[in-house]
Amino acid sequence: MEEKKNILLVDDDPDFVEAVRVIVENGGYNVRVAYDGQEGLDAVAEEKPDLIVLDVMMPNMDGHAACAKLKTDPATREIPIILLTAVADRVTTSKYSHRDMLESEAEDYMPKPVDPQELLGLIKSWLK
Repeated sequence: MEEKKNILLVDDDPDFVEAVRVIVENGGYNVRVAYDGQEGLDAVAEEKPDLIVLDVMMPNMDGHAACAKLKTDPATREIPIILLTAVADRVTTSKYSHRDMLESEAEDYMPKPVDPQELLGLIKSWLK
């Protein structure tokens, strides 16, 4: 039997985290949760995940800063990162832009709210 892959989910919205955790676990993965970028970095240091699903807009350390730190560290740069963003709905009212997504070093990104099957498809494709 194949061992389950470990996914780190980093987002500051507890309701969203719970919904996505259930989706990803039902997709056959183990899920660990963190609620901001720094907590996510700490979680990676404790137990390196196979993939990270990382929200962009969070307090303390946003997803772009956390992604940049992970991608500059030789120990973590190969971990695939999928950025989640509500920027599509908030470009005019936030400091983030679509260009930020394209210029980040994350492997992929998708808009929020997430489509469960699309998210599972992205996770599966990056873990091949």
